[in-house]
Amino acid sequence: MKANYGTYIPISTVDWHGKAVVVLFLRGCPFRCPYCQNYEILTEPNLVDINFLQDKIESSIPFVTSLVLSGGEPLIQKNAVKELARFAKKKGLLVGIHTNGFFPQVIEELLQESLADSFFLDIKAPMNDPEAYCKVIGCDEYNLTLEPKEVIENITKSLDIISKSKADLEVRTTVVPGLVGSKKDIDAISQFLSPYIKDRDTPYVIQQGLPENAMSEKLRGTKPFSREELLGISKAAYPFLHNVWIRTKEAGNEHVNFEFI
Repeated sequence: MKANYGTYIPISTVDWHGKAVVVLFLRGCPFRCPYCQNYEILTEPNLVDINFLQDKIESSIPFVTSLVLSGGEPLIQKNAVKELARFAKKKGLLVGIHTNGFFPQVIEELLQESLADSFFLDIKAPMNDPEAYCKVIGCDEYNLTLEPKEVIENITKSLDIISKSKADLEVRTTVVPGLVGSKKDIDAISQFLSPYIKDRDTPYVIQQGLPENAMSEKLRGTKPFSREELLGISKAAYPFLHNVWIRTKEAGNEHVNFEFI
């Protein structure tokens, strides 16, 4: 079996909060988010034998407890993801998946086969505005042929499937000035998320986009939101969600205590 391979991190403590993990980045993605940091692995193929990636996992096993599959969008390579997850499970590792939610059927299959322990799901923009969502995933700037309604439906189905499963879940929104991240945006996202995740106390993470590393040259001169600005933005989530975090370059992961902001 072949996998379209991007790169890997042998030991990471930031890709699964609280765990030391080996991260494999797989190429390809149906989206072209203008703020994407990993845009170099979205297009050009780099096919390798699956054993090459299994060897990467094996070499990290003495130092990690888990495997994270990221991208790009890893679930675009269903068979490779399943094979790598099976290998990791046989080695006693937990498996986490970073995903944009566009492939709910793959998520369902992974859960049915007990191949995923945690999902890190991106909700990139308000889900009540398909056209705005499509803008944030690059439909306009990169001439994608995605149907906005289908994008929203697929992501909603993914969230529903995961929220009803026993797998852990972290939901994330990356905020970038001028693109997404107003209090109105966070209010709308939080309202949408509340019925799915509030009772599970699932963490909702508002993470600082770093435009200087963005795929879109138009964004590279944009100043990122500061930690203080993210704390202010996070207030919009409080009426609907209580387990809210911010993630910044300067301070890492911080749980928001709404009594003190």
